[in-house]
Amino acid sequence: MAELLRSIPPLPSTERGTFCSLSSDKTGERILYCTGSNVVWRPTASLTEGGEKAEEVFCWKGHVKNTTCAAMSPNGQWVVSGDVTGAVRLWGAKGEHAQKNEYKLWDGTVKDVGWSDDSGRLVACGDGKEVRAVAMIWDTGSKTGEVAGHTKQVNSISFRSQRPFKIATGGEDMLVAFHQGPPFKFVRSHSTHSNFVNSVRFSPDGEWLISAGSDAKLCLYTGKDGEFVKEFQKPAGLTGSFWSVVWSPDSSQVATAGGDKKVRIWDRESGAQVAEGSIGSGLQDMQVGLTWATAARLISVALDGRLICWDGALKVEGVVDGTQGPLNCLGSDLTTGNVIYGGTQGTVAVTPPSGPTLKATVGKGIQHVITHSKGYSGAPEACVISLDDCIRRLDLTSGALSAPVELKEFVVGAGWLDVSETMLFLVTGKKNFHCVSDKEVLWTKPAATERRATSMAVIPGSPGKLAVALEQPGGYVGGVASNEFDIVFFEVQDTTADGLVEKAVLRKHLAEVSTMKFSPSGEFLATGDAANKIFIWSLASGTPMIHLSEWGFHTARIACLEWLPGGRKLVSGSLDRHLFLWDVDAPEKRIQVKEAHKGGVTSVAACGESSFASVGHDGFVLVHGA
Repeated sequence: MAELLRSIPPLPSTERGTFCSLSSDKTGERILYCTGSNVVWRPTASLTEGGEKAEEVFCWKGHVKNTTCAAMSPNGQWVVSGDVTGAVRLWGAKGEHAQKNEYKLWDGTVKDVGWSDDSGRLVACGDGKEVRAVAMIWDTGSKTGEVAGHTKQVNSISFRSQRPFKIATGGEDMLVAFHQGPPFKFVRSHSTHSNFVNSVRFSPDGEWLISAGSDAKLCLYTGKDGEFVKEFQKPAGLTGSFWSVVWSPDSSQVATAGGDKKVRIWDRESGAQVAEGSIGSGLQDMQVGLTWATAARLISVALDGRLICWDGALKVEGVVDGTQGPLNCLGSDLTTGNVIYGGTQGTVAVTPPSGPTLKATVGKGIQHVITHSKGYSGAPEACVISLDDCIRRLDLTSGALSAPVELKEFVVGAGWLDVSETMLFLVTGKKNFHCVSDKEVLWTKPAATERRATSMAVIPGSPGKLAVALEQPGGYVGGVASNEFDIVFFEVQDTTADGLVEKAVLRKHLAEVSTMKFSPSGEFLATGDAANKIFIWSLASGTPMIHLSEWGFHTARIACLEWLPGGRKLVSGSLDRHLFLWDVDAPEKRIQVKEAHKGGVTSVAACGESSFASVGHDGFVLVHGA
């Protein structure tokens, strides 16, 4: 079996102009956040100390649609999570993490969830049409009264576990409402805010409630009676929304995350700010989520998903960077050990074997990451190709991107043309071949293929090899559509446009060829198609093209192929979510990694003689031992 060596999770999902759910368990040892349709928890200690272990990172994949909020029960046994469909799911925090129940609350988004201190009751709120907030028994879903009092979306909800029990809510109608029970019923509301109320929280000792809003107001109420006490004093220059407010474990202070890019700590008794911290002044530095994990550690979320760890005086202890959303492409630099990956959000990240991740923003979805072989003698770099039809060089040391080389054509595939790996060869959707240096397009061969390419593979050498798969020809023969999914094989005699000489056409696939890869020595060519088939072709010198093996154990489109450096083992990934490790010397044997990526595997890359990485639609980077 393949062993999971490392798990690099995506950052929290964030949207401009909204609160980001971030919470911790009662001990402060783990944080929970939502990313895509998943819920992730990570150890808080490893965020600053490094060395996060694969077994310490957990991802719950039970939701079908995007998740919005999650909270662990105080006893550490259960997690409740909500999504955009109005459903909350209750699942185990230990063992097999099995789902216990699903409750459909309304048709809109669930904005916030919470627990009573005895882990016996749940509260949730959101944007239902009639019902916008509920209180229920955790294991049966039985409603315990009515949580009402709002005419618009409810953004935040909190449970006071001390008797008399109270529920507080804050909404887009600018009200803070109090409910008493059980059975819960509306008691009173306050119009102390002049804009949306984004966050409400009872203090751990139950004596106080704090509310924070888009009007940059921070208001204090008594926890027992819900009476307004005071508005906190605004320091000079405070602007923007408060997106989140949390209490210190001893109930003496609160902290806020704001649209002014700052995290602030406030003293409850004086109602004044006592500390503030920031990490930048750009839009991406807005603070949209916050948790006070332990007395000496706060963790916030920036708009671009970064996790920032602060000490009790708001000094930055560490920053966890990475990517958000699905990942499309992956590369591994065998010399430095860096893993490079990018996705639909237009960011590309560089994660070294140890140390912090670097991130660069392109702004358009990343299509391809091309890395160098171990024999490359230049500075550590990778090529990044994005949906703006540009090629950029990425410095693996600093994370800096070079000026773009514009191609103005959709790139189907790319690889190095020369042995020194300075010339990048590209096949485009317009049936053209291009050769690009780090500064310009060196040459173009128009109409190089008869039909549009669906995938390509190239390997430099003396001579080099190039394979280009073509789409199905149009028209019908005898009323039947053609099933000729040809692979055109070229010999690369030199690095000019005229140096590409067609040698053969490979015909075996009965469906679109979706991915291809030459083995490092050029002895084999692996090809995969949309009908779940993988073929291995022999390219031994002096012999014709011979089909060696056919592997068909995937159940969906083959998305990616990669040879391990020895050139005898092949890794395949598919939209069926699984990975397979194959051996050309023992074609009947295979190792399967089941359910590697929710939504499907999109790319794989060799990390060493016996390890490889994979990425997928779930946004995770996984490193496996072969």
